[in-house]
Amino acid sequence: MPACPIRRGFFLALMAALASSAYGSDLVALAPSNWERYVPQGKEVDAIHGDFALMNDQLMAIVANPRRGRNANMTVRDVGGCLIDLTRKDRQSDQLSAFYPCGQLRDLRFAGIEVEAPTVYETAALDQVFVRARRVTLRLAAAPREKTPDIEVSYTLADGWPYVLVATTFSNRGDTPVDADLLDAIRADHSFEFSPEAPNVLFWAYDKHFGQAYGVLAEGHEILGANARRLLLRYRNHDGKAAVRLAPGESYRLIRRVIPGADLFEIEHIAASLTNRESRTVRLAVKDASGHPIPRADVILSVAGKKKAWGRTDEAGGIAVETGRVPCEIDVSATGHGQKRIALARDAGDSLAVELPAAAVVVARVSDTQGAPIPCKVQFLGRDGTKNPDLGPDSGEHGVKNIYYSHDGRFRLALEPGSYEVIVSYGPEYDAVFRRLDLERGKETMLEARLVRSVNTEGWISTDYHSHSSPSGDNTSSQLGRVLNLLCENVEFAPCTEHNRLSTYEPHLKRLGAAHRMATCVGIELTGRPLPLNHQNAFPLIMRPHTQDNGGPTADDDPAIQIERLALWDNASEKLVQVNHPDIGWMFGDRNGDHTRDAGFTGMHNRMDVIEVHPLHTIFDPPTSQNSAHTYNNTIVNWLQLLNRGFRIPGVVNTDAHYNFHGSGWLRNYVKSPTDNPAEVQTLDVVHASERGNLVMSSGPFLEVGLRADDEQKSQAIPGQNLRAPRGQARLKIKVQCPNWFDVDRVQVLVNGKAAEALNFTRKSTPARFSNAAVKFDQEIPLALERDSHVIVATIGEHSRLGPVMGPEHAEDRPVAVSNPIFVDVDGNGFQSNGDALGDLPVKNGS
Repeated sequence: MPACPIRRGFFLALMAALASSAYGSDLVALAPSNWERYVPQGKEVDAIHGDFALMNDQLMAIVANPRRGRNANMTVRDVGGCLIDLTRKDRQSDQLSAFYPCGQLRDLRFAGIEVEAPTVYETAALDQVFVRARRVTLRLAAAPREKTPDIEVSYTLADGWPYVLVATTFSNRGDTPVDADLLDAIRADHSFEFSPEAPNVLFWAYDKHFGQAYGVLAEGHEILGANARRLLLRYRNHDGKAAVRLAPGESYRLIRRVIPGADLFEIEHIAASLTNRESRTVRLAVKDASGHPIPRADVILSVAGKKKAWGRTDEAGGIAVETGRVPCEIDVSATGHGQKRIALARDAGDSLAVELPAAAVVVARVSDTQGAPIPCKVQFLGRDGTKNPDLGPDSGEHGVKNIYYSHDGRFRLALEPGSYEVIVSYGPEYDAVFRRLDLERGKETMLEARLVRSVNTEGWISTDYHSHSSPSGDNTSSQLGRVLNLLCENVEFAPCTEHNRLSTYEPHLKRLGAAHRMATCVGIELTGRPLPLNHQNAFPLIMRPHTQDNGGPTADDDPAIQIERLALWDNASEKLVQVNHPDIGWMFGDRNGDHTRDAGFTGMHNRMDVIEVHPLHTIFDPPTSQNSAHTYNNTIVNWLQLLNRGFRIPGVVNTDAHYNFHGSGWLRNYVKSPTDNPAEVQTLDVVHASERGNLVMSSGPFLEVGLRADDEQKSQAIPGQNLRAPRGQARLKIKVQCPNWFDVDRVQVLVNGKAAEALNFTRKSTPARFSNAAVKFDQEIPLALERDSHVIVATIGEHSRLGPVMGPEHAEDRPVAVSNPIFVDVDGNGFQSNGDALGDLPVKNGS
């Protein structure tokens, strides 16, 4: 059909027609005007403007714009022409990273649109496609290549179809035979389960936690799935081969139906109808003994003792179970409600009511000392034979393994009867509450706790500059779950720093009504090669929503070019540029990685504002360590070496959290701030304070450091500042605070990176200087400096651990805090670094 230019008036009429048409399948190019209508909901949605949306009454699908450089995220790359989002329309939860037709070994380009019985049709330009018809087809073609078949891929959707039909046509237009591999690839990561690798008519993938399943049927072929990060689907034809040989002039068409469903029962039901298998659906209603529906109950179907399909009940406790016409067993279970097994005869009815025992219910009311709601992390640890509950995957949101993250301290939670140790916490500025709960089936048990702020951090805010979630592409954590994790650890400022994509936490904070509790801004981790050298964070940046990478910069294999690009992005706007998890020896002294010292990546040195230096506890160790035949660098001591060489780059620590099970909170920076109220925090105040080094790095303890010259009674320098002490005489004020769940027993002053024994204070050797109250150490220490010096204070609990509050991975971590340096000018000529190498200067790690 002929196309005509789209004018605004026509466009509005067109959209009205699309909305009012009684039937049809839609094919549109995504634009700001149609975004809300055609882009599905879900954790893994990667659509941007210019992609193609297909939608009917059953499903919503997105095919990425077939252009080079179209990436879904950092690891799901080159997706132009791929199916990147797919979900049922009535239960939207896109969890698909990408379905790559033919494994996406060839670049695809737009080749046309086909329609059957159109009601609206307009294709003025590739980015102005609006089609509604009984059937719509998007055609794509690969650029011709010698000695390989020509390839055309099409996506078709029709009225009432619960699947997208994907067809690939291989054609030999040459004069010699060519082979065509019959394969696709799919990315569905982490919490997905997959069909067995043995050949089968149906391939499936299912994530029960986020309520999304996918199925693939191929006409006339068995499917063999091979597990890898990009899972390959090989289609075996009648001769058992997953390839065909095409004679000159011959073509071959491979047809797949890609099916979205809420669970495996729905996938099996649709597959049965498409393959003419006998089917039967039984509707289960799952309730407890009081008649209350049980959502998210696990329902498993077994035939002859073999597990066949499974799913979870909806919010009303219902689920449609595809049983087939054979005797079977159904197991129904739910957290707190036990389980029940039901035998179904071949001729059982079409509906079934299932009653499970009533749960033991925890009713939580966690408050601050004024009785007001407060965010909290609540851990349930089974005791006396009771198992830890499983409240959700490590990629989850409120319920993550045995944790419940509550943004307001109010929740109800069903658990199995038994005994639990409960730990309620809100980061290291608050005392944790430890309770034992004995829960009985069918009864409610109150969990009441008041969280006491025992640590006074006035004038400082806690920050984490490096976190991730699913948009990063190297994990599948819910971004809402990341925000809950940060919020419930009382992190007061956290930029959103996904890999290679600008993003924001603001919608999640607004949804939770918690924007006043945590300041945030748009940021990025720009991640290039070589790893781990070429990773840098930056914030704030300007987000351009629904564009490639939301308008972020692209990575480069030259670290100097990449960091310069990042620093100059947004017209060289003010921002903090942070180097992540560096190999300082490689970066500053071994550019070619041959383990011989050189000048390093000199183009990077003046572009970084701060540098990550964790782990902190190794500040008391040598610059390098030996392991077998290799030498490994001690990052924080290598940073001290940089300071002595004149590189005035503040140190920071961050969690680099990827998953939500205690992912955030175990490292943080305390940054000097003009306000203690997160709602009033200005991002550039954080940037400027960090650039100056007005921060203290910590795994929990709150460390305050101030230095004043002996002849100056009032003003003092804090970390990152300069101080004149003409005679080298100064007074160092050190104060350390801890909550009730860890302790410190050592305070060490480092002068020009060296830990003098005379400035080492321990609870054993100087017990009078330490306290058992929240203020563990509050002393003024005289210093006598012979020359210009930078002064750093470190404190650690050598006989303490973070313990269970920070979860199993970090329970054995020592509480430790390290200040940034105060720079003292003794000779009056301005601060000059002393050049002391503190031992051998490092080269690339692992020499």
